[in-house]
Amino acid sequence: MSVTSNIDALLSQDTSIAPKGRSVDLVLPKSAGQIRRSRDYRVYLPAGYDGQTAMPMVMALHGCKQSHLEIQVVAGLDRIADREGFIVVYPSITSHTAFRSRNCWGWWMHRQRIRGSGEVGDLLQIVSAVSRDYAIDQDRLHVCGLSAGAAMSVVALANYSDVWKSGASVAGLAFGESARAVKYAKFVPVKYKPIMMLNRLLKRALVCEAPDLLIIQSAADKQVDLKASEILAQTWRTATSLSDEPTETASGKTQNTPWRYAQYADNEGRVRLGYFTVEGIKHGWIGGNAGKYSTTEGPNVSELICAFFSASQQALSPVESYCRPLVAQEQHLSVLR
Repeated sequence: MSVTSNIDALLSQDTSIAPKGRSVDLVLPKSAGQIRRSRDYRVYLPAGYDGQTAMPMVMALHGCKQSHLEIQVVAGLDRIADREGFIVVYPSITSHTAFRSRNCWGWWMHRQRIRGSGEVGDLLQIVSAVSRDYAIDQDRLHVCGLSAGAAMSVVALANYSDVWKSGASVAGLAFGESARAVKYAKFVPVKYKPIMMLNRLLKRALVCEAPDLLIIQSAADKQVDLKASEILAQTWRTATSLSDEPTETASGKTQNTPWRYAQYADNEGRVRLGYFTVEGIKHGWIGGNAGKYSTTEGPNVSELICAFFSASQQALSPVESYCRPLVAQEQHLSVLR
């Protein structure tokens, strides 16, 4: 499926319409014996949710120095959820060990980004808890995030490719990168890992074919450079055996902000990767509502993300043989199947 046919209309959608559903605040309790902590999270139930009809679920992860309540406001996903009929989940990092910036997900820390452990494992447990409490379509699970939340979204997609249908990264990084890939200090140069190493790490993490991924990046971002998104795109093309040449492109200008979109389809015509770049926008959510780490200028990327997810869930499901068997100690990790 393709989103290029109506991309201009998507990117120009009004963000000011107030959501009409309701939010529920919940807590994931700490699991004994695991490298895990209690996690706060909010569930948004869209207008029209009846508790009987299974709906898609979108998980949205906040960035550093931002809360799950703030990403809910700036992303404006609730308004789209009312219209399209899906549930949104907003996890909070809540607390963490080791030195890092406030509210940062530990996407670069080994024990936080491996299957069945740490923060990425807690995110799966939140999915499981929401699936028990609400009517969720297990074949239509999607994850997205901003900055550190985007990097952790990529970690989730890599580790639980048997769970997530698709994902989106706004100013995120490739799976396996170190904290040096982010410009966190003026006089500390950015350093990326070799692409072959990142390819190996991603291949090792995947238990099924890589989920569909939409990458969103501003060329003017000073914290997460454009090259970081190019590396992420390259690793995903390698994992999905895609050509470096896009199968379809589009470009334009929304609110005086130039943008370009490229999508990559496999041999069956299924779009596996989308790569959306804008000019002149600082680090943060693009075209969102007013708030911390958000710019109201430019194209509405939330609409693009939701359209990409919708197109992904309409595509054919992955062939069962694409998933490698899980070893015995991993069987309990597939809590949704």
